[in-house]
Amino acid sequence: MDNPVSLEYNTLLDTIQAPVFVVDASKHIIDINNHAKRLFHSLDIIGKSCKEIFPECQKSCTCPVDAADYKIPTDSQRCKQVMILNTVKEQMELCIIPVQTAHDILFFHILTDNDIQNRQNLVMLEKNMTISTLASGIAHEFNNMNAGIQGIVELLLSQEELSSAGVKDLKTILKIVKRATHLIDQLSMLAHRKPSKQMLVNIEDIVNDCISIIKPQFMDAGITIDVIHKDRLPELFLDANKITLAFMNIFLNARDAMIDTEKKKLEIVTCLDDNYVSITIKDTGCGIKEEHIQRIFEPFFTTKGPLGHSNIPGTGLGLSVALGIIEEHGGTIAVESTAGKGTVFTIQLPVNTDDKVASEVAVNYTEYDFSGKKILIVEDDPEFPTILQRALISKNAEVVYAGNGAEGLYYLDNQTVDLALLDVHLPDMTVWDILKKVQYMNNRPNIIIVSGNYLAMNNNYIGIVDYVLLKPFDLEELFNAIKNSLSI
Repeated sequence: MDNPVSLEYNTLLDTIQAPVFVVDASKHIIDINNHAKRLFHSLDIIGKSCKEIFPECQKSCTCPVDAADYKIPTDSQRCKQVMILNTVKEQMELCIIPVQTAHDILFFHILTDNDIQNRQNLVMLEKNMTISTLASGIAHEFNNMNAGIQGIVELLLSQEELSSAGVKDLKTILKIVKRATHLIDQLSMLAHRKPSKQMLVNIEDIVNDCISIIKPQFMDAGITIDVIHKDRLPELFLDANKITLAFMNIFLNARDAMIDTEKKKLEIVTCLDDNYVSITIKDTGCGIKEEHIQRIFEPFFTTKGPLGHSNIPGTGLGLSVALGIIEEHGGTIAVESTAGKGTVFTIQLPVNTDDKVASEVAVNYTEYDFSGKKILIVEDDPEFPTILQRALISKNAEVVYAGNGAEGLYYLDNQTVDLALLDVHLPDMTVWDILKKVQYMNNRPNIIIVSGNYLAMNNNYIGIVDYVLLKPFDLEELFNAIKNSLSI
């Protein structure tokens, strides 16, 4: 039979029409109701210390949990508290009520601030609108992908045996499948079903992926898109999912600005500007009024939707979210606009990849230790191995670098190496040329191949290569591949 006190406690928790956090005598959150779950979305806060959610409790009011050590609490307490919500400090009103159970006294922290709940509901509305906007573009892309797959497979079936052209077609199929998977990952990220993570990526790739999603919608609206990549950009260590969301918000904002304009053109330019990667986004839309230009990044400031008395959907969160993401990565957003002519957004992201990798490794990945292991990196791009070197040295590995295949083979002939990280495309030879010689070495190392595209493995070397790492990959994937390759 159910414990009647427990049943009463659970019933009480679910009937309160506001977010409730249940705190025990040790100041830990042991339960929350459905309203609190919706407020924090997928974030699991059960088991956390209440100080992680209410960091300034002692400053705001006398803690009723501490007071319970001296006397049994009987009265509720109202106070204003600072709460951490989505990494942002929010001030709100609370009602703290002691609840006696069969074995303990619990404290219901009831959020009575209706304003914060309404704003969180608008945040969810904005995300749902973004997902809905992207869905039609993704569906269009999948139709094109399926048509491409079907056509190529039919060509393969018409061939009596697999030729070099057939191999090329198979690679094309795999590229299409990889692209489809990436689109699904973006949608999952926006729906909070897939966690985002920092990795080495190229801004050009993120821009191109965004354009592949929005292009069908822009074409339907009569908008042309020009993308210009001026310089070869270094890879950055960043949260690709968040940067994608920031770009998408600005692109869709530009689309809305060009709905009623005669000229409809979106121009995106990427380049290297000193120690920054620069992304310029220029539209020929209606522009921004001078009195509004200083407020466009304010949360909930909008000229669209009900708040802006417009039929164009919007809640005023898109640019605010974009600014927060860019600043989180140490970047800036500047805006220039002329009413009736258009708007230019300029995003700058710092090229400080080495420092970010060192910081990331210092606090994470504590389960990996490559002490006593010598790792050779063979890569023609000097920036990429520098990043890997810092990451691997931080995990106590001895790391050496070769800038081409000949240097790598010379080192392998004369030194003992535990693991070789080989880039597929080198200036003087291919990875297969290296493997052809490595396979006969007495002190043959473990091998991990690094490739920017899906690699069709040569059957002659399947037993030699331990792993193929596809760019972009994060540090977890790198460390895990090395750990498994070395059987640590």
